[in-house]
Amino acid sequence: MRCLRVPLTLLLLAAALFGWWVHPQVLDPRNVGWTLNGRDWGQNALGLAAYLRAGTWPGLWTPLILAPNGIHLLMMDSNPLLGLLLWPVRAWLPASVQFVGWMMLADVLLQVGFAWILMRERAPTFGTALAGTALLSLLPSFFGRLQHPNLAAHWLLLWGLWLFVDRARARCWGQWLLLIAIAGLIHNYLLLMVLALWGSAVLREGVLGPDRRGAFACVAAASGIGAWLIGWHGLTEPLVSTGTYGGFPMALDALWNPGAPANSVFLPASRYNDNQGFEGFQYLGAGLLLLLAAALAGVRRGPARDGMVWLVPALAVLTAVAVSDVVILGSHRLLHARPPQVVIDTLDLVRASGRLFWPAAYALVYAALVAVLRWRKAGLVLAAALVLQVADMVPMMAGLRASTARASAGGATFVRTRDPRWAAVIAAADAVDVQPPEPFLDVQLLEEVGWRAMLACRPMRFMYVSRVPRKAQARLTAERRAFLRGEVPAERLVLLYPGEPVPAPLRARALVLDGVTLIAPARPASPPTCSSSPRSAS
Repeated sequence: MRCLRVPLTLLLLAAALFGWWVHPQVLDPRNVGWTLNGRDWGQNALGLAAYLRAGTWPGLWTPLILAPNGIHLLMMDSNPLLGLLLWPVRAWLPASVQFVGWMMLADVLLQVGFAWILMRERAPTFGTALAGTALLSLLPSFFGRLQHPNLAAHWLLLWGLWLFVDRARARCWGQWLLLIAIAGLIHNYLLLMVLALWGSAVLREGVLGPDRRGAFACVAAASGIGAWLIGWHGLTEPLVSTGTYGGFPMALDALWNPGAPANSVFLPASRYNDNQGFEGFQYLGAGLLLLLAAALAGVRRGPARDGMVWLVPALAVLTAVAVSDVVILGSHRLLHARPPQVVIDTLDLVRASGRLFWPAAYALVYAALVAVLRWRKAGLVLAAALVLQVADMVPMMAGLRASTARASAGGATFVRTRDPRWAAVIAAADAVDVQPPEPFLDVQLLEEVGWRAMLACRPMRFMYVSRVPRKAQARLTAERRAFLRGEVPAERLVLLYPGEPVPAPLRARALVLDGVTLIAPARPASPPTCSSSPRSAS
């Protein structure tokens, strides 16, 4: 039994954190309705379901979204790695299936696991290692990514930190390449953060040796693999810039500013806007702030011997990008030094810039834990920090868990498109268009119609995606003009957002279902064909 103590304890810790975070019913793959609520869960679930319904393999595109151009799973905030793993068994899966809950569970399990392997090397006892693991697993920014299960894969950062802090291990360049590959198949933001950690290891070896040749060979290999993956994924097509870099910054006081009253029991909150309060949310929690204060107070006891100083250049750059050109303190904007448009467009790939402080936050917490663990009464300090951290996060976690309450209630998949005629109308169309092609006018309605179209194996010519290819944007612009002239193909179904008038030539085709105006097909389309054949959803 002694050999099972560690895995069982870690499993219990992960289960407690998961149950505190979400309702366990999110794990039911057939329980889809809770994901279609206008948040990014629906986009994530729809992308994967559409890929399994009709997608390319070993490619990661589906023609059912943003047709006829198609879209890569990364642009749907879906999980390409999960798509590759599920593809071989797609024929045994129902068409109406979601794995968002399982991604959340995997995030928690791996977060706890990598936090443990980081702590076990520094902690003198099992108890202090477990307390350190819990504290590394309790960053509010991790749980705050509830809407983005891919972005909650903070375990990638812990894995990279674990590789970095041991000089001999950091020279295992094959492990770095594996980590980079996995991060690239989960989310591009996390890939950038992992690359920063890896780049710091390369810099250290390039300056200090003795493995300069191995470091530079790894850079060459990573560059070659990266170029091949970009081509394999088909991501060479230019994307439309949103021009919103600087709209999602991290405030200067983000570490101790909860951003919203519900995010802390003990500390006051303020924020400049909602964007800064979500993407720029970097509050550490009262317990971790106590830990940092204690570590700073005892800094004279001797520095940690893990080369953390070599992370400073990369983390400083990420922090500067996170703060962005809009410098905020609390609810006040101190400076808006807008750079030239070409810079804004270049940085559009990291428009949600406030996220980029995550690796710096984990490095700070880890350094504080290592410093405190050298103290004779480290256990007491860690226990106090852990109790304070849990108490501080109670209202935040209650709010997050409540957002998944629909999963526990069960019920129908569709709440905005209940009329039984929806299925027949969509099945009769060759494709579904949306007018105007704007993503945020009614996201829940868009997700439900997209899910129905996926079930019928009918392509959506417009859908909310994180980045729109320029060719697709040009097509959408042309189709918008054609719609305003009343020109819609006879086999096309058009969903109109509330308030969108019906052009005079199309009024004879207008149909209202559940208060939503549609331009119905004038004649039925040919039966759909899908490249895969999941079992029908009943």
